[in-house]
Amino acid sequence: MRLVTFSTDHGTHLGALVAGQVIDLPGTYAAWQRTHVRSSALFSDSQSFPTSMLHFLQADEATREVVDHVLAFAADPNIRADLADADLAFPVDHVTFLPPIPRPGKIVCLGHNYRRHIAEMGSPLPQYPVLFARFATTLIGHRQPIVLPKVSNQVDYETELALVIGRTGKDIPKTQAAFDYLAGYTIFNDVSVRDYQRRTVQWMQGKNFDGTGPIGPALVTADEVRDPHALDITLRLNGEVMQQTNTSDFIFDIPTMLSYISEIMTLEPGDIIATGTPSGVGYARSPQVFLKPGDVVQIEIAELGMLENSVIAPQGAGGASGPQRTASFDEVTHG
Repeated sequence: MRLVTFSTDHGTHLGALVAGQVIDLPGTYAAWQRTHVRSSALFSDSQSFPTSMLHFLQADEATREVVDHVLAFAADPNIRADLADADLAFPVDHVTFLPPIPRPGKIVCLGHNYRRHIAEMGSPLPQYPVLFARFATTLIGHRQPIVLPKVSNQVDYETELALVIGRTGKDIPKTQAAFDYLAGYTIFNDVSVRDYQRRTVQWMQGKNFDGTGPIGPALVTADEVRDPHALDITLRLNGEVMQQTNTSDFIFDIPTMLSYISEIMTLEPGDIIATGTPSGVGYARSPQVFLKPGDVVQIEIAELGMLENSVIAPQGAGGASGPQRTASFDEVTHG
């Protein structure tokens, strides 16, 4: 499944990508129910169909099985034509993509998790996962603009694979069983305000400017991804490749991430874990490259699709007013 949260003139919806269109899942379920539910024991009248991504993640297996049937129903081009007539199926360009999970309970991010990124920094491999937190107010959806902050000219891109938790977990084992706690995967851009990030040894202030966390476009369920440790990742800035790697370069694999984080806190459905960025960030380049108005950032991850966001100037500002000195790369350890 490729599940999305989107908005139209009629509100916010739980949807799915089907054959290049976005379908409204609850509305499509109602259409499916009228023709199928009387001959099916899958879904009783007392059960409610998910109306949000979090509701879907919290649903039981019987409910998810129904979602599978609804998606199979919508795969028929004739059915999708009927759904379009009923304002239940839309071209992707006719909707506004929101973060797949608009208000995750936790966003836990890893830094220093790619070997080549560590090499470009000249730093030793970390002994433990390096963690920091983001907050829901940072998130924006696919094709929504990254608005540069008024106080900085040092805004950087970071491509990342993001994990979406699908099941409550504490002290998750560092084994293959850890994958049972994942609902799926999505694409994340950990946009970082570098001068604020380096003000202290804590990174939080550089990672939590409003609207600096593009994510999506879809939650791709775990069954759609063959091997999350073998995914090609590419970030292009205005068409030029800036970051390109494969998740095989992870320092800490996914079971290790989940096990370590769940030693500290209980992971819950809808929580997001960003797995770190590879080499090629703008801050590490010579000359350095920072985002500017008019830029377009595209992140492509194999089997997940593409996340694209334009960059626009600070609203109501004539330019950045923060410190303009650019430190050498060795002066800061960044995510």
